[in-house]
Amino acid sequence: MNYDLILKHFLNSNFEVEPSQYIDQDTITVTIEINGNFLHLIHFCVNELTQLPLFFLSNPFKLGVLAHIQIDPKYKDLGFICVNNLESVSVNFERPELAFEESINRHIKLLDSLITDPEFNHSELLREFSTNWYRNTQNLIGKSPKKLFCTLETQGFTQLNLYKPVINDEVMSISASFAAAPKEKGDPYVEQFLNIKSRQPHKDAVCFFMSFNNIDPIIPTTSDELKDWLLEAINKLPAQTRAVIESKFFSYKAKEFWLIINTDTPSGKSWVGLRLSIDKKKTFPVNKEKFLKWRIEPIYVEAFNQELMLPRSGAIPSLDKKSVLLIGCGSVGSEIADKLGASGIGNIDITDPDSFSTSNLYRHTMNGYMINWPKSKSVANQLLGKYPWVKSEGFNHELLSLRNPNILTRFDLIIIAIGSPTHERLFHDYIIKSKLKVPIINCWLEGYGIGGHAVLDIPNSKGCLRCAYVEPNTGIRGLSSNLNFLRPDQDIVKNYAGCGEMFIPYGASNSAQTALIATNLAIEYLRDNIKESTKVSWKGESKDAENEGIIVTDRYDKFTQSLKKLTLRHLLCDICNPSNSIIFESKCGKRLELPIDIYEELQNYRQLDSTSLESAGLLIGYYKSRYSVLIDRITKPKETDKRTRTSFKLDAKAHQFEVDEAYAESEQLIGYTGTWHTHPQSKPIPSSPDLSDWRTHERDNPDRALFFIVVGLEKTSVYSINDGAVIELLEAEIEE
Repeated sequence: MNYDLILKHFLNSNFEVEPSQYIDQDTITVTIEINGNFLHLIHFCVNELTQLPLFFLSNPFKLGVLAHIQIDPKYKDLGFICVNNLESVSVNFERPELAFEESINRHIKLLDSLITDPEFNHSELLREFSTNWYRNTQNLIGKSPKKLFCTLETQGFTQLNLYKPVINDEVMSISASFAAAPKEKGDPYVEQFLNIKSRQPHKDAVCFFMSFNNIDPIIPTTSDELKDWLLEAINKLPAQTRAVIESKFFSYKAKEFWLIINTDTPSGKSWVGLRLSIDKKKTFPVNKEKFLKWRIEPIYVEAFNQELMLPRSGAIPSLDKKSVLLIGCGSVGSEIADKLGASGIGNIDITDPDSFSTSNLYRHTMNGYMINWPKSKSVANQLLGKYPWVKSEGFNHELLSLRNPNILTRFDLIIIAIGSPTHERLFHDYIIKSKLKVPIINCWLEGYGIGGHAVLDIPNSKGCLRCAYVEPNTGIRGLSSNLNFLRPDQDIVKNYAGCGEMFIPYGASNSAQTALIATNLAIEYLRDNIKESTKVSWKGESKDAENEGIIVTDRYDKFTQSLKKLTLRHLLCDICNPSNSIIFESKCGKRLELPIDIYEELQNYRQLDSTSLESAGLLIGYYKSRYSVLIDRITKPKETDKRTRTSFKLDAKAHQFEVDEAYAESEQLIGYTGTWHTHPQSKPIPSSPDLSDWRTHERDNPDRALFFIVVGLEKTSVYSINDGAVIELLEAEIEE
């Protein structure tokens, strides 16, 4: 790297930068002044700039112990300055002089805060307490400390059982580490995860947990200092806590005392450990004199409890009490199971009658040694081995054998990943007829990587599984999903060795993508973030399918909402949509269906008060035919509308935005179908501005019949335009 260019850049700057050497190595020294102190920052020259330039502080203890200064074991008179230089920082290596300027400014800003603000320095020392603890104390003993996994959930003074490693190894793995669990009320799932039953108790040791507050964040660098630090921390304990410790702890005699300690820091609780050892059993050394013959060393503590591990691992603690039934654990289902476990869901039961075979190897999460094992039990065991707080059990039931309310109502959510539309529709039919309020996700994957789908059917909300089976052209329930990207009745299945070896061609990434959209729906529902039935699809490339002569659907060609959550509800679904509507008809064949709930919503805008302003909005609906419309929703008055007692002017942009959103969300099923507004009359009569406005709308939309609703005090009237003339539609009987 051209350091001459860098030095030249700083010649006319406010920084004092000059070439230097440190133990025969080329360096650059930057001299800065902070609060009357002249400090020297040392940079060791490098061949290539792969990160922000690094600097060391010369004579780091000149101003006492500063946070974010790490003493270099190789150069005792230098301290590395940590300025949060993450690898993700994008460094301007093409202009290294600018990268140096940025780095110097960061170092000055940090050092200035640490030197001029003692409270900030103390807070930062406390924040990085555990990091500094292991770095400094490792230097103290000259080797890596022993590692211990502590399963404690509570924070009070607690005695622990201490267990030896399963294997003797220098690697700090779980099996090569010590483990500590409460003497009483331990977590059986965590103990199983840590393989406690295979461990030998450490009989020569007594192990306790205690919580310290107001500790000295300056980490000792010698054994004597570490002993003094511990005694000082114990002496600072509240009198009541100290009395409990003296009665329950100091009376023990042991060759080893293991102390697990935590303390509150600005970034959460820090956990550290100490091991005190002596050749003959003695009571705990309660003063400096008794401490003289004891050896002391740090212990690396990994707090292994839900409070810390779930959020730190990306799981969601609130899901711990949720229970999910997963039906089907093939390539998609096994991925779902793993992602559910990773989310922190507490109970995941899995059922699948199949066994794992060699043909599943490349698109399943199970390992090769599990060939011929039952899929459900194998995946459940994988979850138990990977996620300590997950409860999981495998069963061999088929979907249709689970039509039992005593089973289904035990779960917060059911996920079906079997790829069998007939069985799924039969199961849904049972749910509807039994009136079970069970939320269900159905997901499936199409061949050739063209896409996958997941639908969430929430009880008492608009939308159900059968909405995904309404045929777009006829409005009747079909046999294949209207979400599919491949047309039905095509030869998609591959056959390599007879009927027993038929399969749908797709890859592991396709099944993983489908599992992700299903799992995301599940998590968002269980977190109460989704209130209405929802569908999600992902769309892949069509090239492989088309090469096989497979034809795609119209939805595939039009679909632009990949991975977006859309409403599941279909306006023509006869199961989940109410049939009660007020029908308005004309002799020329025009027909408007106005659902009772929307009619009642319109009545709320009647100008019953003498000061009530006129209200207006747009109609959004579905064209059942060119002249027949089913209203789905209305836009409501906006603050930006201009309204008086007898007139209105819509904020066209705001209302149209809602129409566009509805159009996209419904995948072009619904759109603009007319307008509505109120009149302060008992029986409304269209005004001249109304007639003019309606004709303008009709002229701008020649491809469709439009309808116009006027809400009066006693009557709601519906109008349309036929051959240029405004006509009124008359109310027919309410459909049952």
